[in-house]
Amino acid sequence: MPRPARDFEEAEARFAALCRLDENPLIAVWGRSRAFLQQRKTRLAVVFVHGFTNSPQQFVPLAETLSGRGHNVIVPRLPGHGAVDRIGRRLAAGARVETWLASLEESVDIASGLGERVAIAGISAGGSLAAWFALGRRAVAHAVGIAPMFGILRLPPPLQEALVPALLTLPDGLIRWDPFGDGRQIPDHAYPRFATHGLAQCLRVGLDVYERSREMPHSLVTLILNERDPAVNNAMALEIGNRWSSAGAEAITLRNLPGIHDIIDPVNPYQRTDLVYPRLIEALES
Repeated sequence: MPRPARDFEEAEARFAALCRLDENPLIAVWGRSRAFLQQRKTRLAVVFVHGFTNSPQQFVPLAETLSGRGHNVIVPRLPGHGAVDRIGRRLAAGARVETWLASLEESVDIASGLGERVAIAGISAGGSLAAWFALGRRAVAHAVGIAPMFGILRLPPPLQEALVPALLTLPDGLIRWDPFGDGRQIPDHAYPRFATHGLAQCLRVGLDVYERSREMPHSLVTLILNERDPAVNNAMALEIGNRWSSAGAEAITLRNLPGIHDIIDPVNPYQRTDLVYPRLIEALES
């Protein structure tokens, strides 16, 4: 059950308790939950949700920018992520959508004490998790999905649905994100491999949002897409945006970006955060 923080002091204490879960030699410094606070309740509080196999470090530069604009920002670590062992065995050991959602529920409750208005924004699987809260939590005023992973590649939804049980039936495996490349797009604060059972969990939440998108969201929704994204199914995201357009949802397709998936990580050599960050900040502050 939701239990929103009553004020800034309670929110700060509860985030400190969340951070104590990271005080473990198995969790890297760059993998730990982060907060960028004004020491008072602000007009806007933002929860950033990092991507599958990534870590809170992914959002630090953007969080610092928003903090500099006077907002409270938290970036929680999703369970199974941020390990010193970057092989990704923690995800292979049993990632579950329910565990991720429970962690984010607490983060949204914390943000309720940090801001008069709460926004949640995430990239890739973090984007579909953010969209889930547009359907599930009235405390969220705005959900922003960045290159959201409602499905992968150009597979139609029925094939996406068939893929989930197939992945979960097969033995869990670790696959390189960039099997034919030089690995330069994989930052040091992320896992270079993904667990196939973990991928199935990402698809579970994405497909759940897609199926329930016939319902109207409780919050404003913005989806920011890269026209040349090589990894996710933009058609599904556009369909969700169209279904929710009567509720004020907007799907923004950026057409001047390189053909990469992670469009917000400043250490990616092909990034264009100069184009993406302003659109994100505009959406969050709207």
